[in-house]
Amino acid sequence: MTTPTAARTKLPALAFDLGLALLLGVLTCVATIGADPDHHPGLLAFALIGLTAAFLAVRRRRPEVALAGTTAALYLYLGLDLPAGPIFLLPAVAVFFYAFARPLKTVLVVLAALFVLHIAVQTLFGPTDLLVNASVTVFWLGIPATGGRIVREARHSRMRQREAERERYRADERVQMAREIHDVVGHSLAVVSLNAGVALHVLGKHPGTPDEAVENLQAIRDAAGRALQDLRATLAPLRQGQQLELRPTGAIADIPSLVDGVRKGGLAVDCTVSGDPDAVPANIAATAYRLVQESLTNVIRHAEATGARVRIDCGPERLTVSVEDDGRGGAVDPDRLGQGITGMMERVRTAGGVFSAAPKIGGGFAVEADLPYGYKKERA
Repeated sequence: MTTPTAARTKLPALAFDLGLALLLGVLTCVATIGADPDHHPGLLAFALIGLTAAFLAVRRRRPEVALAGTTAALYLYLGLDLPAGPIFLLPAVAVFFYAFARPLKTVLVVLAALFVLHIAVQTLFGPTDLLVNASVTVFWLGIPATGGRIVREARHSRMRQREAERERYRADERVQMAREIHDVVGHSLAVVSLNAGVALHVLGKHPGTPDEAVENLQAIRDAAGRALQDLRATLAPLRQGQQLELRPTGAIADIPSLVDGVRKGGLAVDCTVSGDPDAVPANIAATAYRLVQESLTNVIRHAEATGARVRIDCGPERLTVSVEDDGRGGAVDPDRLGQGITGMMERVRTAGGVFSAAPKIGGGFAVEADLPYGYKKERA
């Protein structure tokens, strides 16, 4: 179905194509009148010139039709021995637009076939000198075809330049956003860490302070410090205006420390890491770390759970991650996925893995991911 906007866009182009075809037809007819004083063209000649020009109206949408139609009308004109004139220029215009619209290999094949055909027709209806016919045909086809290719490459070059400019603009926007995130969020995390440290210092002067309060403040300070380090490591290249690939942050060895911070907040978490963590590629390890981090954050915020279990299996060819809790569970609405689950899903898919997040039978919620990496070793 054509939208009104598309129809408005096509209408001026169609009007322009029709107007150009009409103008070329009129000019060719006028030039033909004075081309041969001894042989005045009649209505048939004007009709064939008009027919030849009419095919140019579809040169934009159907360049093959325009080329074939103008060429066939030209040969019919020659076969009827009508007055010579600039009617040859009309198929040349079609050649120009065909060379502009189609790939180079296709253009070369079509032009080669047209070259052979035109020499045969010219030899049949015109001069019998083969060398003259071939030379004229080379110029008749080669000049407009070369012009069409030059215009095509120039347009593509401008398009690539505009796309590069748009990409630079988008990159500048990403850099500016990274700077804002670093400055705003980094400042807030630094303040949180600082205040937690001050509170610990003050409470340290009071022997009667509950151990739970001290542990929670330590957890807040440590979590804020780690988050600030991760933020700086992730955004530093962009904040400096460098077009660098962001290095992965977080590793399998960091997950137990992450879990310890959650435990200090009051959630009982059982963490098991099996296999060889050193064999896991850095990007896969970073994905696993972020999955565990986001899953435990969701447990704290939404699950109303008393405990969670983290399982990391570093196999020889794949890494499996499982985070389960004993909370209230509940089905996941695919139309209302939060940023957390959506982000985890995108991370896993980007790494070429399989992700699932669903309530468990009997209660609770489970996040699971299967991240392959064995094939990368084979390619290395």
